[in-house]
Amino acid sequence: MNPRAFLKECLMQFFIITTFVNVASAVVGPVLMPGKTFGFVAFWSPLFAGFLGTLPSVVLYSKKELTLRQTIFRKVLHLLLLEFILSLVGWLNGNISTAGSFVIFALMVLAVYAAVTLFSFLLESRDAKQINAGLRALQNRK
Repeated sequence: MNPRAFLKECLMQFFIITTFVNVASAVVGPVLMPGKTFGFVAFWSPLFAGFLGTLPSVVLYSKKELTLRQTIFRKVLHLLLLEFILSLVGWLNGNISTAGSFVIFALMVLAVYAAVTLFSFLLESRDAKQINAGLRALQNRK
């Protein structure tokens, strides 16, 4: 993958991550911080989380095609880095203070990761089908 395509992929991931972080925050937020209300500054939180969620994507970059084993290793490393970075920031901000809240937060990160991965796969699958249909159309013209 060339650097430009990788950056495009990261930008797409950022917006997908930010959307799913908004949904996860709305669902899990009241459990972790019941009774808490926020001002307009809180709108920056999902954007910041999306940025932090995009940073570890560096481990997924490769100039050459990866084997299945290498891809799985990098995906697992990516998830572990995400869990570590986001949990550390949550703990430093005081959003995670107990073992129970850590488990809920880690499960939320895992759920968002799975949703983003699935959504990205569906988008890429749709693009691949369109490209293949275009190639078939070109082949049938000759």
